[in-house]
Amino acid sequence: MDYQTLKHIHAGLAYLSVTLFALRAVLSYLQPALLQSKALRIGPHVVDSGLLAAAITLAVWAGLSPLEQPWLMAKIVALIAYIVLGTLGLKRLQGSPLRGPVLLLALAMPLYIIAVAKTKLVWPF
Repeated sequence: MDYQTLKHIHAGLAYLSVTLFALRAVLSYLQPALLQSKALRIGPHVVDSGLLAAAITLAVWAGLSPLEQPWLMAKIVALIAYIVLGTLGLKRLQGSPLRGPVLLLALAMPLYIIAVAKTKLVWPF
């Protein structure tokens, strides 16, 4: 597999990951019981594992280090924020008035990550 093919796979997995997260966020309000389905419990983890594997492989192939590329470190920090906010919003803040804003902040993280990936700037806006 060449770099460009893997880059497209990575981007596709990123969009799928965000779509699955948004679906789970909506279902957590409308039909929380559906979140217990095997597909929605396992699928996002499979997609996210593939996404992370592709990201690491791309960085290695391109010789990029987050310690030398501030934009890459910014993506990693935003990814961690996305995971923390997503976990809080989907699992920990059930019934809290903070849940909606936290889920929206979680959904903002991939938008930031995509903007950073496209511009290679820590502050792409």
